[in-house]
Amino acid sequence: MKIHYGMAQWQHLAWVDWLYPSSLATGQRIGRYSEFFSTVEVGSTFYTSVSQEQLMKWFRSVNESFKFSFKAPQTVTHQLADRPWVEVLQDWQFFMSSLEPLAPKLGPTMLQFPSNLDERSIEKIFALCDLWVLPTPLSVEVRHLSFFDKGEVERGLLSGLARRSVNRVIMDSRPVFSTEAYCESLIDAQSKKPKVPCHPVNTAQHPVVRFIGHPDLPSNALWLDQWAKKLASWLVEGLSPYVFVHSSDNVAAPTLAVQLDKKVAEILPDYQSQLHLPDVQEQISLY
Repeated sequence: MKIHYGMAQWQHLAWVDWLYPSSLATGQRIGRYSEFFSTVEVGSTFYTSVSQEQLMKWFRSVNESFKFSFKAPQTVTHQLADRPWVEVLQDWQFFMSSLEPLAPKLGPTMLQFPSNLDERSIEKIFALCDLWVLPTPLSVEVRHLSFFDKGEVERGLLSGLARRSVNRVIMDSRPVFSTEAYCESLIDAQSKKPKVPCHPVNTAQHPVVRFIGHPDLPSNALWLDQWAKKLASWLVEGLSPYVFVHSSDNVAAPTLAVQLDKKVAEILPDYQSQLHLPDVQEQISLY
């Protein structure tokens, strides 16, 4: 039974002298990160074309069991309805070919679609899924509210993904919208994070959860308890979930991940905790 835990990034100023020492070069932090977490979201591939040299450098920097979750380019996902289909396909095929050498260390690649892309584009979404050629997981995140109607549209999405063995990305932004935005990080999160219903339905072997935690750690307890139960049930079913833990500023995201993993271990006696972070910053000061 294994849950892959990861963050939305592998380095953060607040993690210096905790997850890695300040003496460790920036370019080496991904390797240190991979000693604690087994996956990471990579958003840079959404915004720009990352060179093959850089991709392979990341590949060589992490341990053998580590899994990258790259986001597909925005020219494929966010411009799907506006660009000529042949151009979208070219970018999608080029992106897949760039990932092929990294296949041994690939987790669920993410097709993350914008909130203005509705059910009228569902056949194009499925067409992109059908073109996926790598022997690694693929996942789809949708944000238009029509896909959360618990009716015909959502059933069509879920059944289409299930037939293709594509994982639905489950966004849980409830914590950051649970209070007024009383600090800068919450103001920023509430302006940028999607506010969509949380429907924890798996469609393939590797359910993908994106949990956006509240900066006040105790405020997350209710949702962590819910997710611990769901993750435990998926493990019992033989599934292998990927959980990407964010917080409004990502400072406490690693701590939230540990709290969640401990809750899973409390439910499943045979479960071996996946995360073991330094308790205090001084523990890695001599690394």
